[in-house]
Parts: sequence; structure tokens; C-alpha cells
Amino acid sequence: MHKIISYLGFAKKSNNLIVGQSPIKRTDKKLYLILIGKSASENLENLAKNVANKHNCEHLKLNVDISELINLKDIKIVGITDYNLAKAIIENKENIIGER
Repeated sequence: MHKIISYLGFAKKSNNLIVGQSPIKRTDKKLYLILIGKSASENLENLAKNVANKHNCEHLKLNVDISELINLKDIKIVGITDYNLAKAIIENKENIIGER
């Protein structure tokens, strides 16, 4: 889990993390990964699935809240716009994924 927190921190610092439902829906940037927190609603999960299909990227439902990982309150969805960071998170997902 520490690696994932580090990768999300790198994404945040390098401006490769899109935070929240509206920014993810409106982004013109290419998304490589969408992460959904464990407390996300079914509507938010459907939104993530639709946006992931639009951007041809993977989406993962986590078994933790995203707010705990990135130190921002009430965040349930984030998008990663850097290919290498998204790939690293996917490769280390075993400790944070729930159902998909």
C-alpha cells in the first residue's frame, strides 16, 4: 500500500492526478487509470466505467477510501493522466483492490 500512496503523491505533485467527479467527466487529458474509493455510490461507479470506456483505460474499485491515500477530504474518484504512474499502480494493485 505504501507504493500506491507514493505513486499517487507523485501524480498529485506532477499535476497528473485529476480529482473528483466533475473534473474527470470534463477532462480533455488522456486518462490511463481511474480509481474509485470503497464508499463510492453505484452512480459514481457507472460514471467511472463510462469514462474508462471513453478513454480506453482501466478502472479499479479500491478496498480503501481514496481520501485516506491522498490526504484530501471526501474524494471518491481520481484519474491518472501519466502512463507510467498508472502502469505502476496497476502492477501493485494487489493490496488495494476490491471488486471490479
